[in-house]
Amino acid sequence: MDRLSSISAFVRTAEQGSFARAGKTLGVHGSAVSKSVARLEEHLGLRLFNRTTRSLSLTEEGRIFLVHCQRILGDLDEVESAMSRRAGLPRGRLTVTLPVALGRLYILPALCRLLIAHPEVEVVALLEDRHVDLVAEGYDAAVRIGSPPDSSLIGRRLTTVRYTVCASDAYLTEMGAPQTPSDLARHRCVTFVPSAGARPAPWRFAGDAVGGSYDLPVSGPLKVNNAEALVAAAEQGAGLVQLHAYLAAPAIAAGRLRPVLEDFVAADGPPITVLYPSARQLSPKMRMFVDFVSDLFSPYPPW
Repeated sequence: MDRLSSISAFVRTAEQGSFARAGKTLGVHGSAVSKSVARLEEHLGLRLFNRTTRSLSLTEEGRIFLVHCQRILGDLDEVESAMSRRAGLPRGRLTVTLPVALGRLYILPALCRLLIAHPEVEVVALLEDRHVDLVAEGYDAAVRIGSPPDSSLIGRRLTTVRYTVCASDAYLTEMGAPQTPSDLARHRCVTFVPSAGARPAPWRFAGDAVGGSYDLPVSGPLKVNNAEALVAAAEQGAGLVQLHAYLAAPAIAAGRLRPVLEDFVAADGPPITVLYPSARQLSPKMRMFVDFVSDLFSPYPPW
C-alpha cells in the first residue's frame, strides 16, 4: 500500500464529502479513491468512515486521524516548498580559474561583493594563466583570455581585449613619443617572453586593410615573463610596453603611464570568455557565476 497516497485520498474524501468529488480533485476515478481508503482502513485495523448508500461521514477515529493527517500533509507541502526554494537559490562550493591580472584587478573585487549577497555560496578562485582541463582537474568554470581550445566546453564571450602602447612621462621626456609603429625601432621596448630563451612576443597593430592587423617584432634590453612586471618596468621608465588595455588602465588613470600610438591600436585582440563543461541542468551557483561575469563586462568592460 502507498501510505502517502492513501492518506491523501482519505483527507480529500473527508474534505469533499464523497469519493467521487475527492477523485476529481486528485485526478483519479472515485472508485480508486474508495479502494485506497479501504486499504488504509485495513492497514490501521479500524473504520474511518460510516458509509451508507446516500451519505459518507467520519467515525470518531476518522476525525482524530484526519487532524493528524492534515498536519502531515501540511508539513509535507511546507518541506516541498522549502526544497523548491532551495533548488532555486545559489549555494555550495564553486571552483573557478581566472587569469592572474584580470582576476586580481577586476573579477575578484566584484566577486567579493557578490558573495556578501549570497552567503551560502563558497568560491574557490584559483588565479593562473595556464589553460587548465576543467573536467579532468575538477573546475566548475574558467574565465580565459584567447580563443578556447576545447570545443566541448560551453562558452559565453564577455568582451574583446584591445592593446595599448604606453610609457612613463620620464621615458617619453627622454626619448620622445613614437608617432608611428616604425618609430619603435629607435626606442627601448620592454617585451614579454614566456620562458628563458624564447623569442619576445611581437606587438600587434592595426593594418591598412579594414579590420586588418599585423605583428611587429620589437626589441629592448629588458624581457620579462609576467604581464604585471611589464607595467612595473614601464612605470620605472624602462621603456615602452604593449599591454592588454585592462592591465594598463589603472596606471594610466593614476598618471603613472601615458598611452601613445593610439591611432594604431589593433581592433582584433583576443576574446575574454567564460567557459563551463555543460549547459544541461545548469546549477543555480553556476548560473549565478556566469551571469555575474557577463554583467561585469556588459555593456562595457570595467576598465
